[in-house]
Amino acid sequence: MRGTWLCRLGRRALHAESFELILSPAIADLQFETAASPSARPQHYCAVLRAFAAALWFDICGDVFAMRNDVSMIGVLTAIQSSYYAFMLVLLSGFGTSRVAQMQFDESVAVRGISYFAGIAVTSILTSSACFWPPRRTADAEE
Repeated sequence: MRGTWLCRLGRRALHAESFELILSPAIADLQFETAASPSARPQHYCAVLRAFAAALWFDICGDVFAMRNDVSMIGVLTAIQSSYYAFMLVLLSGFGTSRVAQMQFDESVAVRGISYFAGIAVTSILTSSACFWPPRRTADAEE
């Protein structure tokens, strides 16, 4: 039957409510429309993929909204982790305190250092947020 692989993917990736209310009707429409014509058209699958993307976006936004109470703790963990890795980067780069005190660096070094610290901050936010991400409520888990 058409759309079974989309159904399996949706059950594993989406919350149960999002699957039942958003993706399942789109898959049912795909199956109904392809029963009338022998071939599935690309626009039918495009509609199902748009429904899948909308359901996934809805789930991600809901999970981020659920994390709003943990923002201060995520900020503290991010600051600790960023300062640790930034300090290690300064130590390993040979950018010792004598060079910083004398300001013996050019613009390219400053730009490179800022980009390194920005990369460290972004990865620290991602890993700290992963610690507080809500558990998935998939349709497979409920069966």
